[in-house]
Amino acid sequence: MDFDANDAPQHCVGGREPSPFTDAQPGAFLAALDEHRAQVGAAHPLAILIIRLDRFQHACDTIGSRRASILRAQVKSRVAGVGVMPAVMHWLGPADLGIACLLPEGADGTSELSLGIASALAPPYVIDGFEVFLSCSIGAAIDRPESATERNLQQAFDAMLQINRRGGDGIGNASQPVSPRLTTLLAALPDAVSRGEFGLQLQPRALLRTAEVVAYTVRLRWHHPVLGRIAPQDFLPAIESLGMMLDVSRWLVQQLLQLMRETDVAANVQFNLLAAGPLLQADDTIFMLRRAVEAAGIRPARLCVEVPVGSVVDAPETTQKAARLHEAGIQIALADFGNDPASRRALALVTPDAVMLDARHLGSAGGAAANAASALQAACKLAKSHGAAVYARGVETWAQLEAVRSWGCDGMQGYLLAQPFPAHWLAQTHAAVAARARMLLGTADTA
Repeated sequence: MDFDANDAPQHCVGGREPSPFTDAQPGAFLAALDEHRAQVGAAHPLAILIIRLDRFQHACDTIGSRRASILRAQVKSRVAGVGVMPAVMHWLGPADLGIACLLPEGADGTSELSLGIASALAPPYVIDGFEVFLSCSIGAAIDRPESATERNLQQAFDAMLQINRRGGDGIGNASQPVSPRLTTLLAALPDAVSRGEFGLQLQPRALLRTAEVVAYTVRLRWHHPVLGRIAPQDFLPAIESLGMMLDVSRWLVQQLLQLMRETDVAANVQFNLLAAGPLLQADDTIFMLRRAVEAAGIRPARLCVEVPVGSVVDAPETTQKAARLHEAGIQIALADFGNDPASRRALALVTPDAVMLDARHLGSAGGAAANAASALQAACKLAKSHGAAVYARGVETWAQLEAVRSWGCDGMQGYLLAQPFPAHWLAQTHAAVAARARMLLGTADTA
């Protein structure tokens, strides 16, 4: 039931390829990157590149571990000759090099830098008489002062993986991800659930006044053994075209309700299911949700169906179906809420319990950010005047947090609080997230 089509690829669940965020925490790299950011100032974007040396293990089997260390040193030396100095360089794994540096003068993206590094790494390496040829897979992202560095690093890593799984020797850009062919997805999807390739992730939301963690947004993730992590904007249309939406939604709800029954530490927490407008209007979906909640013995208000404003159909049936969910005790939230006609229309049609504002672009340079802040502040006031709770999503910086707090928002969600994590970590992770919320929002730790 996840329709978070605009969300960037996140961590995968089960059978995943090692990621610097789960298996080899790049603490030193992130710390050095933060220090580098402090030195160069907030006015300049940084290029983040993840380079994987293709077939590196095969080369190591030939030349041995000592020469492999020399090879890695030569790789760093060649990269240093291309990048804008000073640069941060750390090995995130035996064959994965993380780089952060200023963009070249006049560059509006990472393509020129990535091409230069790829060209520098292409010639053969001569080590103790051995001649070694390596290609490389490069993933690139731009780290701006107002964005979450860890998210950008993850996106660069994901872009690299997409290139590597397609045979390597190429460049991927996080802002222009390479999507799998639709025919490939259509062939792989029918058995994806039975093969255990789908998983759930959770991202927490906290109240600004009390710092209490009150909800988790539930996201569906697909990790294919060959294609790797596939973004929702790629696989969700394929699920819909195959007519699998209800089956996948039923599986998601069953997995979530089982998690809710088995996790005592989150007994009073709500879970948001992301849904499209047409799904909200489907009788089968509403019936499925009501039956599932009754069978699980879960308090209905612990479930909230979150619908993007742009997906709300302007028809009397929308109001009728929303009323049926409310009668069942299930709450409704409007996502991507703004100060625009579509949001006002959706507000009148659905009568939501809550709305979600998108705060990701607050704090960007230029007048557009000021205009966005003004519009979101007006949207907050509009929703509150209709009795809806207001939450800000995508809060990644302290400036964004202070902005949404000043508007009177009820709560926040975003990387500043916590990034999404695998749902099966909930029992072990909830207490840490709650402590982080108390520290971030200025409430004394009384646990």
